[in-house]
Amino acid sequence: MLSTIADFMCQFMPILPTIHARHRLWLLPRPHRLSILIRRGLVAMALVLMTLGTGLAHADQTAWPARPATATVAAPVSFTRSDLAALQEGNEFHFTLPGNGLVLTASGQTLNVLHGRITHEASYINGDRVLRGVGVAQDLGFVLTLGDNSLFADLGIENQRWVIAAEGNHTLNGWFYQPNGTLGAGAESDFVIPRQDPARQRQTEPLTLQGPVAASPAIAGSQAGLQISQRFSRDVVTLGEPAEIEVVVEFANQSSRTVSGLRADIYFILEDATLVSAPACRPRTTQSSPPQPVLSCELSGSLAPGASRSLSFIVSVGPRTEPGRVVSTVIMGDIRSDAHLNVVNDVVGAGGQGSMSPFNQQLASQSHIDRLGNVVIDVMALYTPDAQAVYGVHTITRINQLISVANQIYHDSGIGITLRPVYHGGVDYPAAQAGMHTMLEQLTYGEHPAFAHVAALRERYGADLTVVFRPLAAQSAMCGLANLGGYRTNGDLTAFDDRDFAYSLAAIDCPVSGVLAHEFGHNMGLTHSHREDGGGGTFRFATGHGVDHSFATVMANPNAFSASQRLPLFSSPELDCAGLPCGVDHRDERFGADAVRALNLVRFQVAGFMPTRVADRRGRLAGSTDGSPTATYIGMAASTDKGLSNAASVGLSQTMDITAEFYITPSHIGRRGHFHVLADLSSAGLGFVQLTARGEVFDWQGDVDKLVAFAAADTLSSVEYLHILNDFKPLPELAGTPIVLFVAYRLLDSGELIYTPEPMVIDIKTTP
Repeated sequence: MLSTIADFMCQFMPILPTIHARHRLWLLPRPHRLSILIRRGLVAMALVLMTLGTGLAHADQTAWPARPATATVAAPVSFTRSDLAALQEGNEFHFTLPGNGLVLTASGQTLNVLHGRITHEASYINGDRVLRGVGVAQDLGFVLTLGDNSLFADLGIENQRWVIAAEGNHTLNGWFYQPNGTLGAGAESDFVIPRQDPARQRQTEPLTLQGPVAASPAIAGSQAGLQISQRFSRDVVTLGEPAEIEVVVEFANQSSRTVSGLRADIYFILEDATLVSAPACRPRTTQSSPPQPVLSCELSGSLAPGASRSLSFIVSVGPRTEPGRVVSTVIMGDIRSDAHLNVVNDVVGAGGQGSMSPFNQQLASQSHIDRLGNVVIDVMALYTPDAQAVYGVHTITRINQLISVANQIYHDSGIGITLRPVYHGGVDYPAAQAGMHTMLEQLTYGEHPAFAHVAALRERYGADLTVVFRPLAAQSAMCGLANLGGYRTNGDLTAFDDRDFAYSLAAIDCPVSGVLAHEFGHNMGLTHSHREDGGGGTFRFATGHGVDHSFATVMANPNAFSASQRLPLFSSPELDCAGLPCGVDHRDERFGADAVRALNLVRFQVAGFMPTRVADRRGRLAGSTDGSPTATYIGMAASTDKGLSNAASVGLSQTMDITAEFYITPSHIGRRGHFHVLADLSSAGLGFVQLTARGEVFDWQGDVDKLVAFAAADTLSSVEYLHILNDFKPLPELAGTPIVLFVAYRLLDSGELIYTPEPMVIDIKTTP
């Protein structure tokens, strides 16, 4: 999706005008094709579209993919893979719009060329490449995921959202289109509060019930019309802190008869707390073994049809050392009401807005942090056969694009989270034959044979979150469904094993590209909005936000606000949405809406749901030929399983990939330089050799001035990537010897060489 420099406009619903200006973009038909011209890091991209009846010169002789079913406006496009591969972080680009350009109908101005730059480059475990870009003095941006034979991109131009989907080998053919965002936007809630496993809960049956508690025949005869509910004066109690809690019990008479002499017994509460006052109740002890303390309460007077009355009592909860629940069960004859108060860890802490609680500090010290300073949350992505039928061999790249869009939304919202896919795989589940609620329950509790292995896979790959993709056609009213994490726990997702419920479903062809950000938001404790759900999730402020006739944020439903815009931002009063705050201060007890704050508070817990299993590139300190200190950090890795694990050895029949990441010291960013790759094969009698990106090999006699560049010189960005070897199969001559690998880069203006003093060593085994 496209993002802007100042304000992320990664539109994942068709975006209509802001409240400031009524702009709309129109596509003017005119046949053209895409061309890309590389010029010393400046990429001039001329995107020009053709009508369906016109062929494209030099395109692969393959069938053109079908027009996307969710498209409202579409035109075919064609890309050359080598041109896309040349795009790098730091490149600027010109993007020539189709035909006569896009007309802003409010002003009558025509937009012909977009000017932007690549701001971020990354790769996924399967080798897919991700590029993100923003506009240069323009309101635009994009997220692009490039696979072996497919391309998916989400673009935002002004206040419209466009999508590209293309496939092919040397040439990728596909469509540039606007999706229909009304599909999958059903009114039904797309989260559930998961049921707890009864085996994990404390006993919730009174030890002794010798018959109806209420002695009055009038009560027994009218129970079908009575309802009992409870509420606590606080949502949670924090560990280590005492608290006084008022419990209000309300009786509602929904029958046509007047009842009187209402009596009820309240169990469990006095086992967890000390009674302070109870004007309408008296404590007693059952005759059971062991005996139970019970509150016996009586509601004086009568209760007319349609009327409701309440009684209350106050208890004191002493300091706790372990999370748990204070349970209150009201029983009146056959009527029962269960309620509980959560006792949880202090996730927020006593500091200010930017401080971190001791609870989160400890978790953060154990978390996997990426180069952006974000905590890494590992994701397992599964898909059904009918989901795979929609995208075929491009299924994994499509999933990765949805992950890329979610990461962009986190970035622009100021949320320190990076989603990392660690496993993709199919599950033989008949999605077309099951509703989403049934499927999610079977996934969560392993109640279908297709999901019998999911828990083991999740453990093996260390997946903190698990999502299963199915097609939108299987249930077109909803794009997803997720378990709600940490409901009313003040952000404590560890107290009640919320990791066991970190599952969600998503439509792989949902036209809302932010679907994963939304569903994972539920897993991490967010509801839709106060208007839709009556409150927040794990915090009272953990919810989305919207403004009537203007916008809705990621979690909120635009239909609930008669809003034309669903903005790609999480709620926060610190962010701007169409000229208005994107949320409400978290201290507002009734209407607080700050999903950004909520996610930043719970992210370390989510990242720790499972231990990290999939390896990163091992880092090496860098040295400098002039002896000066450098902050450059270099990561190198060899893998025989496409990045799942780091390999220290490889067999003769195996293939190996070797990659390197350079985190460039700030003083070198923006200067020109080139990279070097040096292999010591002395143990095999081959001496030192130099490698290039073109597959060339040169001898090296030890003269630094005669180092051969791995690739052409270019401007150094903050992070640089090298794909040194891909599917390399060791030569028999190397059997039983190590490959000792060094990498470096040299600044052209000063000649300074930054290198790895400690090499990476890969042993070539004599066995297959």
